[in-house]
Amino acid sequence: MSTAPASPDGAATSGAAPFTPCLNPATLSGVALPQFLALAAAAGFSAVELSIQQALAHGLDRVGDLLAEHRLSVAAASGILPAGPVLPAPLLTGPDAYQACLAGLGERLAGFAALGCPVATTVLNPRSDLPQAQALEVALHRIGVLADAAAEHGVLLAVEAVSVQVGLPPDLDGPYPVASTLPQLTDLLAQAGRGNVVALVDSFHWAVAGAEPGHITGLGAGTVGHVQIADTPAAGPAWSDAARRFPGDGALPWPVLAQALTDVDYIGAVSVELFNPDLRALPEQEIARRSHQAATGCWHIAEVPR
Repeated sequence: MSTAPASPDGAATSGAAPFTPCLNPATLSGVALPQFLALAAAAGFSAVELSIQQALAHGLDRVGDLLAEHRLSVAAASGILPAGPVLPAPLLTGPDAYQACLAGLGERLAGFAALGCPVATTVLNPRSDLPQAQALEVALHRIGVLADAAAEHGVLLAVEAVSVQVGLPPDLDGPYPVASTLPQLTDLLAQAGRGNVVALVDSFHWAVAGAEPGHITGLGAGTVGHVQIADTPAAGPAWSDAARRFPGDGALPWPVLAQALTDVDYIGAVSVELFNPDLRALPEQEIARRSHQAATGCWHIAEVPR
């Protein structure tokens, strides 16, 4: 269930990790979709993430033309459960909001297929207003519903575990823990029993949870469907997403991460996702350029101890 091999244009050079540099739109927050695509291409990216709602609003034909013009592919897209015109809703959004999210699900998934996007991403709440057992039951049911719908369009459902516990937005927070680590996500996805359900590995959340390579290798071969990357500060008792840095600018053990992903046969995109307000304040061209440099230069397989 690995994503497509890295393209010659986007892949790292020989001796480096075989991943395709990708840009997440959150890194260039507030930029219109056509400008985002132009900035990504100018910086050297060959792959991007998108918001499917934003793509539909611009028109799939127009977005397809822009992707072809800029020689970009769509590695993954959020919004299988939408929370407005751009942002996604988490998996454990309220029952009324969830039912509203299901409206237009087929159209969104058809949009994924039309854009050649192989992966729909969704976020599992680390905490919830529901007691843990009930929250996990609801999550399991919704994963099944979304996965079955996605399968009809040849799309993988990639579920992300959020390990950050500080500064969570209200829609991800609550008094009860749900699941916040990759091992906990592994158990949940196994229970889902769907062949098109995979894990989204986020390097920042992986580091917050301890940067254990076994958390990734424990997912099993072929079960990582998408990867998002950002670096961590050198030290600190707790990090919020606002502490994210460009990959390679912090303390995250990139060669270890590269080896763990290689061990589970991942050869897909690594998407730079930053929420740091100081970095977002940089000129947009600089953000895109530095993101591409970071995604290609932060790791090398040759540096990984065997």
